[in-house]
Amino acid sequence: MNYEFPEAVSERIPNLAPMVDVIMVILIFFILGASLQLTREGVLQTQLDPRSGPSEGTPVNIVPAVKIALEQAGPDDCNIYVMGEPLAGNSFDSLALYLDQRRQAGADTQNPVVIAAQAGVRWKHVIAAMDASVRAGFTNVQFAVSLAGGTPRTP
Repeated sequence: MNYEFPEAVSERIPNLAPMVDVIMVILIFFILGASLQLTREGVLQTQLDPRSGPSEGTPVNIVPAVKIALEQAGPDDCNIYVMGEPLAGNSFDSLALYLDQRRQAGADTQNPVVIAAQAGVRWKHVIAAMDASVRAGFTNVQFAVSLAGGTPRTP
């Protein structure tokens, strides 16, 4: 028995020229139909209160980051500096009191509190400074890599 297989039908590739023509006509239709007033799109019209000009209203005070520097004072002690000045009392309770007074004076609790310590300062002092900051209500406590910007002033 000789079976003859039918010849393979060559795959027909559709002619893409009419489809490209239709796509181009649709593209031109959408371009011409689109609003070309791009300068007005995306801009919200605002109406400011005329009473809030530069001469009226309360001034905005920007509170900078609180910088705490810890300097080794002995084998198991450290000196505390806030914003480059020695802290009165030199204890972490007085640091918490200072930070709490600063918060009550209007400091934002989201402002960073940056703690920098010298290499010889024990970790318990660094953690105590962080605890004092958290007790005062500050939530953005950061640790500095070096004492730059928070170093105590030299006489």
